[in-house]
Amino acid sequence: MKQYLPALLIGLALSLTSCLKNDVEDYSQWQQENTAYVEAKMNEKNPDGTNVYTYIAPDWAPNAFCLVKWENDRSLTQSNLMPMSNSVCNVKYELELIDGTYISDSYSSTTYGDSIYQSRPNQNILGFWNCLTNMHVGDSVTCIIPAQSGYGSTAQSSIKPYSTLVYRIKLVSIPAYELPLN
Repeated sequence: MKQYLPALLIGLALSLTSCLKNDVEDYSQWQQENTAYVEAKMNEKNPDGTNVYTYIAPDWAPNAFCLVKWENDRSLTQSNLMPMSNSVCNVKYELELIDGTYISDSYSSTTYGDSIYQSRPNQNILGFWNCLTNMHVGDSVTCIIPAQSGYGSTAQSSIKPYSTLVYRIKLVSIPAYELPLN
């Protein structure tokens, strides 16, 4: 048995390496599709020639960008509060991948009633954090979060590595700012 042990270990190592190589190859096409999707959204234009999506990147993490399309008239919300990184926010959201694969939403996984997901922006992935801190209460957006601003090369539950995340988010309130009426 001892004489076969080195051969067995080498065979096992080769088969594991082969499996790992196949996983990388499986996701390289997905990575390319996601990169192309983000580039297409960056270049998407309105009829008047302006960009559909706004490129937003924080100064402190310039590669952690997201693309945001406001679904509401921002002039109606511009005087509303904006969250800071550590503000408690109440949001409603839906999340899917670029191919339409449903991932999650606040409507089916909520603990704060009325389909609310409550958290601080800095407790989320960089892209979600970045998006939230650029919204006013009442804003509704479609937010495209590239892999490097999301989960990167790591699989997360039903999210494949290198996935671009497509969020639909509504910032409902920032509870800490809501003072009781006297």
